[in-house]
Amino acid sequence: MQVRVFWIGKTRLPGVADLTAEYSRRLRRYCDFQAEEVRGSRGKGKGLPGAEAAMADRAAGSVRVVLDPAGRLWNSEEFAAFLKNKRDVAGQGVSFCVGGAEGFSAEFRRSAGLLLSLSPLTFPHELARVVLLEQIYRAFTLLANHPYPR
Repeated sequence: MQVRVFWIGKTRLPGVADLTAEYSRRLRRYCDFQAEEVRGSRGKGKGLPGAEAAMADRAAGSVRVVLDPAGRLWNSEEFAAFLKNKRDVAGQGVSFCVGGAEGFSAEFRRSAGLLLSLSPLTFPHELARVVLLEQIYRAFTLLANHPYPR
C-alpha cells in the first residue's frame, strides 16, 4: 500500500524533522511510505493555492485525506480500520495533506476524499504532522498485531 504525507511549509520547530524521519523509517516496514514538504508560490496570498495544486497533483490516484478541524474524528482503531479497508478492500493508496498556518481553501477541502480531524484541540501544523505520522504508524502496528499500541 502506498501512503504519502504532504505538508505545506518549511519545518521550523526543533525536533519535528527528527520525528518525521523516525516515523518515516518505521512506516516503511509496513507500507510504501513517502513524506514530503510542498512549497507553493512565494508571497502573501499566493503560496496556498500553488501548494494545494502541487498536493492535488502528487496525490493523484490515491484517496486524498485532508486534515481539517471540521473533519471526522476517529479513535486509533477506527483509523486503522480505514487504512485496512483502503489496503485490503479498495486496493488504494492514501495521501494525507497537512496545511500550513492558514489551513486549506474551501475548494481544496471540498475536493478531498475525506476530511480528518486529529483532535478537537488546536495544534501547530508541524505538531499535527508528527501526531498524524504516529497515528499512521500506530494503525499499521494494530493491523499487524504488533505490541507497540499497548
